[in-house]
Amino acid sequence: MPQVANHARFNSIHEPLPVDEDGFITDPHLWSETFACLVTAQDGRGTLGEEHMAVVYYLREHFLSCGALPPVQQLCHAQGMPKTHVKQLFGTCRAAWRTAGLPNPGPEALAYMS
Repeated sequence: MPQVANHARFNSIHEPLPVDEDGFITDPHLWSETFACLVTAQDGRGTLGEEHMAVVYYLREHFLSCGALPPVQQLCHAQGMPKTHVKQLFGTCRAAWRTAGLPNPGPEALAYMS
């Protein structure tokens, strides 16, 4: 996992989530598993399990090392799951991206993620 800079991490339900107007984290280094759970709860998606977290950590690692969203097919192949499974887990790719604590990818990518 990448080194974390000296940023304060979000870790309390009493703090506002550090997100932009579209609900994406403002600084990926503020992410924590607590943040992921709160985003999931706010979205009404229940709780996160092992498969969810495997996807979340894959997305984070790929983005933080490559600076880009991996194709869903690549993500699913790496996780050994059918292509439709990410949508079953998260509802949308956008929800998976938000849960992973990754920044707003911009309007073009958002249209693809819905």
